[in-house]
Amino acid sequence: MTARPSPWPKVTNQLLPHNLFNIADKYPQITYAEFPRNPLNISEGYRAITFVEVANAVHAVAWWIEQNVGKLEDVDKIGKETLVYIGPNDIRYVVLCLGSIMCGYKMLFPSPRYGAQALVKLIESVDAKVMLMPESNVPVVDEVLKIKEMKALKVPAVDWLLSTVTERYPYTKEFEQYKHEPFVCLHTSGTTGFPKPIVWTHDWANSAVQTMYLDPPPGYEIQEQPLYGLRNCKKMRAFFQFPPFHASGMFGMIFLPLQLGVVPVYSPLFTTPAEGVQGALAALDVLAARDAEDEDIVVDTVMIGPPCAEHLGKHPEDVLSLSKRASHIGWGGGSVSRAATNAVTATMKVMNIMASTEQGMWPCVLPIGAPPKDDSAGYAAPHPAFNLRFDPVSKSTDDTVLYEAVITRNDGVEWKGHIQPIFKFFTEAKERRTGDLYAQHPQDASLWLHHGRADDMLTFITNENFFPTVAEERIASHAGVVEVMMVGTRRPKAALILRLEPGVKLEDVWKVTEEVNQDSPTYARVEKHMVLVTKEPFLKTPKGTVQKRAMLDLYGKELDDLYEKVGNVALYV
Repeated sequence: MTARPSPWPKVTNQLLPHNLFNIADKYPQITYAEFPRNPLNISEGYRAITFVEVANAVHAVAWWIEQNVGKLEDVDKIGKETLVYIGPNDIRYVVLCLGSIMCGYKMLFPSPRYGAQALVKLIESVDAKVMLMPESNVPVVDEVLKIKEMKALKVPAVDWLLSTVTERYPYTKEFEQYKHEPFVCLHTSGTTGFPKPIVWTHDWANSAVQTMYLDPPPGYEIQEQPLYGLRNCKKMRAFFQFPPFHASGMFGMIFLPLQLGVVPVYSPLFTTPAEGVQGALAALDVLAARDAEDEDIVVDTVMIGPPCAEHLGKHPEDVLSLSKRASHIGWGGGSVSRAATNAVTATMKVMNIMASTEQGMWPCVLPIGAPPKDDSAGYAAPHPAFNLRFDPVSKSTDDTVLYEAVITRNDGVEWKGHIQPIFKFFTEAKERRTGDLYAQHPQDASLWLHHGRADDMLTFITNENFFPTVAEERIASHAGVVEVMMVGTRRPKAALILRLEPGVKLEDVWKVTEEVNQDSPTYARVEKHMVLVTKEPFLKTPKGTVQKRAMLDLYGKELDDLYEKVGNVALYV
């Protein structure tokens, strides 16, 4: 078995297919990633996929695309034409991403969690005409193809791709000449409307890699080092629950193994936060039994989304079990309540990852050797190379000042000339407002806590504004509450959409709502008859946050009834 290089070589200014092939040539048998053999039954164990298998599969799929989609002339191999793929969480996302680049196309990886109409709008926005599909169709693909005429092709199965050895596909492009060509097409989360395409270029990817390679300032260390395999990371392995079609999934499936040497281990399938947590625990137990090492820790980090983090906050026994298998836990993609953060931090070391599709990972730092403060869980200190400014914009229910994060473009001299990835999109901009809101730590001015999005703001018909994030988090902290969303934009007063645990009644959780009301302005207080109680799970974005616009559309009639009806009872749907 080939030993992994240590330290892992830092490579920049290189197109990523070349980096894959270079590593595969030198270290063919080292593990690239691990996937469940059966995503529906984790007891069947994991399949470790090697670098040489991935490299061979990339060559094979490049030939397959050329033969089945069409061979482009060399002058047209610039990533202008887009191929669409929606499939299960497996290695084909890496293989298609890198293979399509080599033969001159680019991939669009839409989330299967959107409806067909939203996906058609996204596909049409990039003028894609070819749909690639796995051997077993994702149901929404059939719906898309009924609406939009596309050439539909079945992609080779994972086993075929990993076992096939073909002639190498010719690929001689170099970074400096071709860095502005597309790397992959992702999309916005669609929280407030239809998802929009975001095209990462090779230059963007290079800047994102440079961000991961940033040195800490004197006296500090990189907050993300447990994820990046730095310092005391013995396993060089991270458990990942983020889907591969999302930006965080691309980081996990491509950047971590290629640029940092960290092996991503993927989760079994789950549909609820409870299933996600139990699936993670079962998967880590499977790894421990397989590896049969002296210590119980099997991964350096477990990466989860906000819904699973909230679930852990209400189930300390699961946090304790997780702490026996992982050194750290990290989450990102949205805000996690203070109650959940504090509950998890009581047992595990937490990384509060900040990131966005346009910027990638937001680099953060920690003072070396400083013990974590009891009241600082969930806060983060941005790396000075990120050049982040915080502009005050409003106040929260508890009179906390809220700030919007603004990224200022680096001068191209400091930090080894590093320019933040977001300015690879907005090449002429000197600064970029993120729309993310933060609160400053009351005692440590370097620490900031994510407080939601600027577009979360409710604007009532009185023109009064209210940021609902804290109110929602406080209500969600009740053990009987599964999900909550406050509404009120273009309405006379606030209302709640609420999902409760089985057997729990509104009366059981009303006390916490009354407590929130006491700290809220009059127009944002929720009366007991202004609650819509639903049994169905909330609609979610790929990163696990609530699709607020879609929720308003879904429950539009019920909300209209709630505001118009006479009576003093909540509405159950």
